[in-house]
Amino acid sequence: MAVFWWVVGPVVAAVGCWALLRACRFPGGWGYAFGPARRDVRQPLRDARGEVRTLLRAARRERWRARAGVLRAEWSYRRRIRRTEARLRRLTTPQRGSKIAQLGGVVLHRGSVLMSGDELPLAGAEVRFVRGGAKNMSYVYVTHPDGRERVQPYEGEEFPEDAVRGFSVRIRKAAAAAERRQKRRAGGIRALEAQVREARGATGPVVSARQRLKRITADHGEDPRVPRARTALDEARDDWRKLTGRRPLR
Repeated sequence: MAVFWWVVGPVVAAVGCWALLRACRFPGGWGYAFGPARRDVRQPLRDARGEVRTLLRAARRERWRARAGVLRAEWSYRRRIRRTEARLRRLTTPQRGSKIAQLGGVVLHRGSVLMSGDELPLAGAEVRFVRGGAKNMSYVYVTHPDGRERVQPYEGEEFPEDAVRGFSVRIRKAAAAAERRQKRRAGGIRALEAQVREARGATGPVVSARQRLKRITADHGEDPRVPRARTALDEARDDWRKLTGRRPLR
């Protein structure tokens, strides 16, 4: 029995809700709400309701499409800016690049050099080799244009002077190559900066979509069809009340 009501109960509840709503929409008794003989009496009220519903639904759909157009235009506008700015960041941010060589605690990459626990971009850097000091020491100095300077000492017993000198030359050549690449990138950076400005200024589609939404909303507010349809529905409700003594819901 319990299983029966689990299956049948929801159906009975749904039918009861439908019948109650129908009785509220067509009040005046069972015959007026459900009777086949009163179908023609119910039709004008049903038609008037359908006209209001159709107009409101069409207006909502048109506004929804216009709002969706605004969202698409705004999303496209922001995406274009994000992508262009990301390309500019990638081009302007110093890249370490692949590893070229290493001597002791100094690691030389294509775009930077790691030494003394710090990373110095190679573009614009000055590299000096200095020999002297106790224990036949050699030194490699790297000075960045921002003023940072790092020095790596090499003991002669472990790192011969010729090896250190040759390594400093490799760093100097890598710095010169990085500087040339940076100068070549300058044109691309200027072009991307112009593209960022252009992307930020390309607000035309967004403005157009917003104006369309505003125009559609204003047109709906001034559309005479909806007030006429509501008036016709009120008249149909009045006619129903004259017939049954009960004024139906909208």
